[in-house]
Amino acid sequence: MHPTPRRLRRTALSLAACATAAVLILTGTTAANADAPARFAKLNVPAQTAAGFDSARASLERLLGRNAGGFDLVALRDEGADRYEITSKRNHVRIAATDPATAVSAVNAYLGTIGQSISWNQHNVDESAPLPLPAKKLSAEANVSHRYYGNDTEDGYTGAYRSWSEWEREIDELAALGFNELFMPVGSEAVYAEVLQQFGYTDAEARAWIPLPSHQPWWLLQNMSAYPEGTSDALLAERAELGRKIADRLRELGMTPVLPGYFGTVPADFADRNADARVEPQGGWTGYQRPGWLDPNSAAFPKVASAFYETSDRILGASDAYKMDVLHEGGKRGSVDVPAATRAIEKALQTAHKGATWVLLGWQNNPPADVAAAVDPATTFIVDGLSDRYDDRGGLEKQWSGVPYAFGTIWNFGGHTTMGAELTTWNQRYYDWLNKDGSKVDGIAAMPEGGLNNPVALDFFAGLAWRSGPVDVDAWFDQWTQRRYGVDDPDLKAAWRILAETAYTLPDNPSYSEAQDGLYGAKPSLSASRAASWSPGSFAYDPARFAEALDHLLAGASKVRDSATYRYDLMDVSRQVTSNTSRLLLPQLQEAYGMRDREQFTALSEKWLSNMDLLDEIVGTQPQMLLGRWIADARATAADDAEADRLEYDARAIVSTWGARNAVDGGLNDYANREWQGLVGTYYKDRWSRFFQSIQTSFDTGRAPASIDWAAVGAEFTGSTDTSSFRTEPTGDIVALAAEAQAANRATARELPAPPAAGTHYLSDLRFATASINPSYGPIERDTEIGEAAAGDGAPIRLAGVQYDKGLGTNSPTTIEFNLGAQCTAFRAMVGIDDIMNKAGASPNVIFRVYADDELRFDSGAMTKGLAKEVALDVTGAKILRLVVDPNAAGSPAGQAEWWDRADWADAQVTCG
Repeated sequence: MHPTPRRLRRTALSLAACATAAVLILTGTTAANADAPARFAKLNVPAQTAAGFDSARASLERLLGRNAGGFDLVALRDEGADRYEITSKRNHVRIAATDPATAVSAVNAYLGTIGQSISWNQHNVDESAPLPLPAKKLSAEANVSHRYYGNDTEDGYTGAYRSWSEWEREIDELAALGFNELFMPVGSEAVYAEVLQQFGYTDAEARAWIPLPSHQPWWLLQNMSAYPEGTSDALLAERAELGRKIADRLRELGMTPVLPGYFGTVPADFADRNADARVEPQGGWTGYQRPGWLDPNSAAFPKVASAFYETSDRILGASDAYKMDVLHEGGKRGSVDVPAATRAIEKALQTAHKGATWVLLGWQNNPPADVAAAVDPATTFIVDGLSDRYDDRGGLEKQWSGVPYAFGTIWNFGGHTTMGAELTTWNQRYYDWLNKDGSKVDGIAAMPEGGLNNPVALDFFAGLAWRSGPVDVDAWFDQWTQRRYGVDDPDLKAAWRILAETAYTLPDNPSYSEAQDGLYGAKPSLSASRAASWSPGSFAYDPARFAEALDHLLAGASKVRDSATYRYDLMDVSRQVTSNTSRLLLPQLQEAYGMRDREQFTALSEKWLSNMDLLDEIVGTQPQMLLGRWIADARATAADDAEADRLEYDARAIVSTWGARNAVDGGLNDYANREWQGLVGTYYKDRWSRFFQSIQTSFDTGRAPASIDWAAVGAEFTGSTDTSSFRTEPTGDIVALAAEAQAANRATARELPAPPAAGTHYLSDLRFATASINPSYGPIERDTEIGEAAAGDGAPIRLAGVQYDKGLGTNSPTTIEFNLGAQCTAFRAMVGIDDIMNKAGASPNVIFRVYADDELRFDSGAMTKGLAKEVALDVTGAKILRLVVDPNAAGSPAGQAEWWDRADWADAQVTCG
């Protein structure tokens, strides 16, 4: 088992001089080499395996099939850093490594030299291809001790119902990428169930307190408990057996299973049953009641902790690393002496496992400064989840009192299927932090909240620990392309270079480490900007430029269309291109509604739903994108039909509503939105169909669209067991579907209206180029104030006692654009809050702004009721005129910045020609 922590000297990668090795030092894995040796490994000569490396041999046999016999595995002396050497001897490729997992990663590095690779999701491995013997030695040494993979939530969002064969594949892939530590919570529920029975709880009570697998991560984080309840003894036993197999496999490979440790989570009534216990209530978390926190300073704590570690050792086996996070996401200190509690938690761990490492998550305000100051840096390690998210994240050495930590990333939340990561940020910032004076960086930590997406991101991130410094990103992607597909094709390289400069270089959306999610999975609204509550609200890159990657991928289809890696990537890029059309179409739908153009709205809504059907077909070509398989795996875990129904609810809820109405109201609805076959084509499409029908009805009646109880709609979906529309096996021709995605994307392009003819024109008589509103306040009104939520219900425009026959009635926030086409010279209007708001209790406050081609030309400052200002601007040469009304949050009562403020552009007109 890999020792943790493993303090080591930082060394540059060391390789013999040869062209292939030069690529290795830059990438951590290598690309196909034009000067391939003429000699090949002989598979009819028995391969040698060093003592203790049988697990690596077995892994290679699973990954490479018969070609595993072309590698000899040799042990290198442990000199403080994981390292490997690749040479040739005995007509075999000779792999010398410090441990079995590092040997597997060395083989993957070698595969890169012959245009093959092992990565997440799909492998590019040809079992029949000859294995060239290296002409020169290739070698590499890790620059940090810890190469950590895993997020507490990943086991819920992705791994809740993984089979052993899926776990086996996952472990092999992580070893091949160079990781040596894996968070492993599976089976911990069995540990807690046994321990609680030693402290006054029945078996049934303990099982009722433990959530089902998809929701267990938040219970282990002390965020919630008892939802969804119903864990059976059979499920506990099955998960415990699986957890032991996972942990044992990691140990066999020399990797560390990082297990949950004990820091005090108990049922809220624990003190009622244990007189020597003091429990600090933890309040709520996004609509859920937290479990209690057994004060680590109370007499009961060391007894419970001792029982926990003894039981964990028996069920899962001992480890030398345990993860625990106190006060996670708003936990309550109450009267707990937190520094003393920290020392008590550490003492309990060290009593059970002397020298073991306490692993903490760097997230939001955690670990608190007084927790970091109280731990022993020699046996503590922090995996930071925000290293790439904030430019000013540096200075963690001081903040965490010198505790060693890992440079970490979370590139998706909830397992969103969107492509994207801060790859170019990692490329520079990691080495800046690693090499700065006094650095305590001693690891990398890949922590996506859900797995099995963005394989290029995991490949690049894993390589940070095996490279000496930043790489040429374009060159790296060229090499990735050759390893990924086994061919040197200019179109495929061009595709990945475009993906590198868009999805994997995220220059916009500051303070986000992921790209935008898709709006087809959002709760329907014409003002929707995100599906998940805490995701970016706009594009993180130019979608038109991104779509060019699909053109290039399709151009290269003739050479690689039968490649599993190509089919996966083509699915993912065409999925993303189609997903992006949601953000291009929604403003057009909003505009059509705002202009009360029913014909255009109907055509756009039909296009929207058609794109959803296409998206459903695209993702249905890959097994990991099938809701039907996700549900089938959950049901297969059950002991009986009743439990199967409970597990199906667990699986459905986590990717949709997250839970019951309290979760929806707490912001968790669609947090884990996935563009999966079945989810897109049924639940998401049904929601948008209902929404569009409500607007069609409003066109008929003239009343505002009826509100829809989306929590109730979600409950229909999570409570259903109808899977008739869900595939369990992939189907479809992805090349043909990608071409449809290409066409659908081109069809979303909007045509600007023609610029005004010569003369003076009221803007209320012109077609909008774009319009952005909050439709809950009703459509933009022409020649009246906005009125209420229905169309055509406004009164005549009146500003400061003057009535106007022409103008635009809006509510903040609103943006309206007009195509002037450089044909106009002047813009004028009167702006202000409509006199209808001159009444007691009304406190409207907005700012009017006018832009000409993105240049701010007018800012009204704060406008309240009873005021009006004249706008008179020279717009000569401007192509686009943009009128903006912003809610003035700074000048508004709390919670009322965006309210019924009824902001008018009276007599708004342009002079042209």
